[in-house]
Amino acid sequence: MTIKEIKYKVEKNFKRIKLREDVYGFQIQPNAKFLKGISRKEIDALQVLFGFDFPWDYREMLLTFSNIDTDLISINPEDKSDIEYASENFFHQYPEDYEKSRRLIDEINENKFEAELALTEAGFDVSKIVGYIPMHNHRALVVFEDKYLSPVISVMQSDIIMFGNNLREYLENELLRI
Repeated sequence: MTIKEIKYKVEKNFKRIKLREDVYGFQIQPNAKFLKGISRKEIDALQVLFGFDFPWDYREMLLTFSNIDTDLISINPEDKSDIEYASENFFHQYPEDYEKSRRLIDEINENKFEAELALTEAGFDVSKIVGYIPMHNHRALVVFEDKYLSPVISVMQSDIIMFGNNLREYLENELLRI
């Protein structure tokens, strides 16, 4: 499935979302839509900021959409009147979020052995990693020399797991299973 196809299917799913009042944490609100993507020139500037070229799938994602148009919502299951809205975007917005997203890269670097173990077990050559791009919350895109590779890991201190063997799989896991 292409990034554009994923966008179309996810937006269709957003129309059918029912908020779950029995779940702790933030959820995507019904009828959310993706915001317009950014330009090639803006992507080129972000690559300079990060210091490496982005994988092809990530470039396609940034061209296709940049974020979700509504705040995330959290309803306390123990007190339904306790509603909170996320002040942050679903996906990190760059360059604005660059500095605050660095904490995830620091966490990966502090737990490099675990990150490389998860990637090696998934069949990736960790000697070819050029960097990481924090995507959402504790998810990071792993950037390799080979721009056709785009695995995503989930990082919670030293608990690091594969969350998608590529960006498309990650988007499907994160957004189509809502």
